[in-house]
Amino acid sequence: MLGVINICKLPGMSSHEVVARVRRITGLKRVGHAGTLDPSACGVLPVCLGPATRLADYLVSEPKVYRAEFLLGVATDSHDAEGDVTARVDATHLTEEELTAVLPRFTGVLRQRPPAHSAVFINGVRAYQLTRQGQEVEMPQREVTVHAFTLVRFIPGTVARVLADITCSGGTYIRSLARDVGEVLGVGGALSFLARTRVGDYRIEGAVTPDELTVAMEIGRLSEHLIPADRAVAYLPAVHLPEEEILYLEGKFVSVDAAEGIYRVYIGAHFAGIGQVREGQVRPMVNLKES
Repeated sequence: MLGVINICKLPGMSSHEVVARVRRITGLKRVGHAGTLDPSACGVLPVCLGPATRLADYLVSEPKVYRAEFLLGVATDSHDAEGDVTARVDATHLTEEELTAVLPRFTGVLRQRPPAHSAVFINGVRAYQLTRQGQEVEMPQREVTVHAFTLVRFIPGTVARVLADITCSGGTYIRSLARDVGEVLGVGGALSFLARTRVGDYRIEGAVTPDELTVAMEIGRLSEHLIPADRAVAYLPAVHLPEEEILYLEGKFVSVDAAEGIYRVYIGAHFAGIGQVREGQVRPMVNLKES
């Protein structure tokens, strides 16, 4: 079995638990997700099956879209509603105009500090593991891109509520955005709800829950939810090799008439993986040959 399933992750499940569930449903050992969602978050989690797990890194790099709710006037140690409250500030004075005025500061290329309660590796150890051990963790900043930050609704109050749609690069922490917006406004901020509505071309409207996938497997309709592997990298241009160039799957470089770059590679009508064109030859980078 080779392809991608657009899973709708439910709140309360970790991304690892979703992968384990899909393994049990399909009976496959080679299953992996493309882009972690926090356990409290819900929404689109592309899950790769079989050799398509080799494409996960290409899916992770795709832009992501979120619907998020921030609380302004409260801060927590994890920057979301799951953490311990570290500060409260009356946000009654905040207006929608004040919020709208600062949002442009959080679009474009940003230097972002991930939460200490996160899966980022620090010297080979997950940051959240160090935090749980009581260690002070200094999180290094990293570059992320927020393509759009659109205010959907502002509800004023002692703790103001902000509903927003955010389009961003992989690796962006929406919890950190909530924290940073709150800090700029002088009241603190925390994430209270997060739904990922899109990863590349995978949209929440077409996602299937693990329970729905179980039913599909039981009635022999799993294939209806299996998306061809090449659609996961449809944003890449394609090169087509003759069917006789089967040795490409063994690592052979093949001459092509194409500009240098990264491509989807087809042998005849068969999707063979990802290749790099250099000096007039396409060289295998990700090989989807069944092992």
